[in-house]
Amino acid sequence: MGYNGFQIGLVYTFVSLFGAFGSLFVGIISDKTKRKPFLVIYTVLLMIASLGMLFATDIYAIAIFSAFGSFGLGANGAAGPFSPAEQALLAENIKPNTRGAIFSLNTALGFLGMSIGSAFAMVFSFLKFKQNNLEYQLPYIIIFVFAILTLVLLLEVKENYRSKVAKSSLSNTQEQSVNKKENFNLLKLIGLNSINGLAIGLKGPLIAYFFAVRFGVGAKHIGLIFAITFLLSAILSFYTGKLSLRVGIIKSVFIQRLIGLVFLILLPLAPSYIIASIFYIFHQIFNRSSAGARQALTVSLVRDKRRGFAVSINSASMQFPRSIGPYVAGILFDASLFAIPFFMAAFLQGLYLIFYKKFFKDFNFPTE
Repeated sequence: MGYNGFQIGLVYTFVSLFGAFGSLFVGIISDKTKRKPFLVIYTVLLMIASLGMLFATDIYAIAIFSAFGSFGLGANGAAGPFSPAEQALLAENIKPNTRGAIFSLNTALGFLGMSIGSAFAMVFSFLKFKQNNLEYQLPYIIIFVFAILTLVLLLEVKENYRSKVAKSSLSNTQEQSVNKKENFNLLKLIGLNSINGLAIGLKGPLIAYFFAVRFGVGAKHIGLIFAITFLLSAILSFYTGKLSLRVGIIKSVFIQRLIGLVFLILLPLAPSYIIASIFYIFHQIFNRSSAGARQALTVSLVRDKRRGFAVSINSASMQFPRSIGPYVAGILFDASLFAIPFFMAAFLQGLYLIFYKKFFKDFNFPTE
């Protein structure tokens, strides 16, 4: 459609900010009501957004529909700003010591879906259409169809959560002590996510634009790489769940993110698209596959009655800094400074890894 890196970056910035505010709202309200209704609302919004993107050409309309559908965030198949309700609902009937495995499986299924979606986009790019931009519009029809299927399945899900729980058996002093401990853990999480979110914003949302302007490739090539990346991420996410049961969540996250960091540093140094895409695939699969384990840690930092709030804090503290990244990266890409955003992101993710292990290495998961 002819938009430059700066304009595309602004769209992603708006989507990230919308997601951050939405996560805070959903997390707080879902803890006081129920979680499932918010997932129903999100699915309906996704249907509306996918239909809207079929006809949107104006940059402002694209931004609004992208925000409603969480398009472009690479959210691992999660429910965008409604993920606090999703993760809290998922954690409801899962024992703490198995959350790493179950959340990793959930993440793996999300990546598998994203791989299939990328494959659809690639196939459409090979077809020749008389109507301009039709190959970019058809994927939204697929999104609409799968949103309908999601809604049908979601309506069958049973939720047992009740906001009006029995009065705590803890004394006021004990309750304050537990709240203080939970809040301190959340503060550490906010600090870590701020660093990680800014890094993701610098190197994530505009990666397709980077490949296009740096190596002159189109959707045919990029779609294939994305499909492979998400498929391998799904496989590795499944094994991350098993790894977390053996060595613990913190160690499994640290090992995989460290390997991913090495490939992030190498990515902007690649002399060709093939080599760059290989570095990108390895960076992404090791970086993304730890998402389920990190989600399991988040929901374990607090008690059930505060899980929606914890996930919303986790999401918002990442999305707000993340919204800055595409704006900065877009300016640097337009100035042909292609390597700078990746090196900045690598530095930040290195800091994130150091502090992640330091902050949570001694964290003990609750038994109930």
